[in-house]
Amino acid sequence: MKSCIIFVSFFACISSHPYPNVHYDYIIVGSGSAGSLLTTRLSKNPSINVLLLEAGEKPPLMSSIPFLHLSVLHSKENWKFPTVPSKRIAQALKGRAFTFGGGKYLGGTAMLNHALYVRGNRKDYDNWAKNGATGWDWKNVFPYFLRNEDNRNPEIVNNGFHGVGGELKVEYPPFRSPMVKGYIGAANAIGYPIGDFNAASQTVFMPPQGTVRKGTRWSTLQAFIEPIVGRRNLRIITSAYVTKILIDDHKRAYGVLFDHCNKTFRAIAKREVIISAGAFNSPKLLMLSGIGPKEVLQNFQIPVVSDLPVGNNLIDHVSTLGLIFIVDTRFSSNFNQWQYILMVLNVCVIYDYLGPLTPLGGIETIGFVNTKYSKDLDWPDMEIFWVTRSASSDSAIRKTAGAIDKLEKIFEKYSHLDTVTCVPNPTRIKSTGVVTLQSSDPYENPLIDPMYFSHPDDLKIAVEGLKICLQMASTKPMKKRGVRPLPYIMPGCEKYKVFSDDYLRCMLKAFPLPGHHFSGTCKMGHPNDPTTVLDATLKVKGVQNLRVVDASVIPIMIGGHTNIPTMMIAEKAADFILHDYFSKAK
Repeated sequence: MKSCIIFVSFFACISSHPYPNVHYDYIIVGSGSAGSLLTTRLSKNPSINVLLLEAGEKPPLMSSIPFLHLSVLHSKENWKFPTVPSKRIAQALKGRAFTFGGGKYLGGTAMLNHALYVRGNRKDYDNWAKNGATGWDWKNVFPYFLRNEDNRNPEIVNNGFHGVGGELKVEYPPFRSPMVKGYIGAANAIGYPIGDFNAASQTVFMPPQGTVRKGTRWSTLQAFIEPIVGRRNLRIITSAYVTKILIDDHKRAYGVLFDHCNKTFRAIAKREVIISAGAFNSPKLLMLSGIGPKEVLQNFQIPVVSDLPVGNNLIDHVSTLGLIFIVDTRFSSNFNQWQYILMVLNVCVIYDYLGPLTPLGGIETIGFVNTKYSKDLDWPDMEIFWVTRSASSDSAIRKTAGAIDKLEKIFEKYSHLDTVTCVPNPTRIKSTGVVTLQSSDPYENPLIDPMYFSHPDDLKIAVEGLKICLQMASTKPMKKRGVRPLPYIMPGCEKYKVFSDDYLRCMLKAFPLPGHHFSGTCKMGHPNDPTTVLDATLKVKGVQNLRVVDASVIPIMIGGHTNIPTMMIAEKAADFILHDYFSKAK
């Protein structure tokens, strides 16, 4: 039976602390990368009372091991958002649909991602500002990246683009497989330098840093929540499922309803309600509360509070796991062997002794490159991952990808081989999807259609990315390590010449890979822009005392990842909120 707990300084069931209509200054819904950071910033002032509501509980120990995050994805603590079946793509996926991961934990999705530290290109943020998100240009956001960072690698810190002393530990994993020299050598061979893509120039390759400490995950839970447990002005409730934002007749948000221990509670916010539930649950909660497209709300008999394009503009990176290479090294990327080791050894101690389990999900080299379609060499349109594991050698990847039986049998045939994967991600995705309601039941999943490759430019650029992967694989440093393509044909692509543009295009469409950088569904920007849900201070248009602070506010896709930018967004939001708090206190 699921435990019901309240996380104050110790765990205890809320049923022993009945509190109808308890008042707080701020109520934060969701403890992910944004919610956890906001909680620590707002509650730092002892005069401010904060309530943090989290639908999940503390994460399992397995989540601390970066290489094993896919195993956590299959636990009950993952939201596992299903998508609608695609009519255009995903022929090699079961049901032609995806299952999107989301962390139902204290710490949110940051507890089950790859833990990569990637900010995005400075021109991405300048682009936000040019399109109406005033104050979100690189010059203004850069200090917020530094505020929480504690970078532990001197050679990186010395370049002047990183912070030290913050709560978030950032460093290289302690282990690198022999393949890393091959990846780096291949990058040099095709003309790209080795550097720091979070520094002056993004157009480089590097073994990535991560939010880790001595090989174990150091994420939002460790950085922002655990150090503040016990603050008298803070209450953190887990297993708290928020069902509605309370909004009065004057269109002022004043609290939330949430279910906990089979009871419904009402919590009152004297200042603001802050929604940090992520790119799917934040728009869902807004719509359930009367904030969203008028036609959607009326369809489910939900009274309209503010007619806004909530749920539109769903953006995510997309690639494929289909480009796999056999390698000849002494390091085994065969995850099935590691699963056997886990059965033998105590999981509490393995990360102290098994270095190969510390790489960031197996991603050992990342580079940002320019395809022939790029118009700005310092604003690369392609991110390349080299991953020392594959859907062939790793049953966890096959399970997560959702490959059809025919493709699974093909991969299984080669499962005894050491293999690696090259994954190209177009950085500035143009395809946008939709998140909407499928009922007025708050426990029903939202209806999600990612619309991957609906814009033709995304597919064209992705094909060029696969060609860059093939080019790197054919260089001397990779040939020296026996790198060669896995000899299989992607189901449904048999009529095309292997590795031709048509074949690569078919591979991408048949076996697409979500980037899990979901964002955009509560778009911020200029208040007069009809495509925006929030103004540039993240306030919901047409409703007082209500903000959204998470990846859903991102207006235009980042040429990078969303976890670290989401923390930056929360840092900046904390300043907005505290400014308003002290202004009203005068």
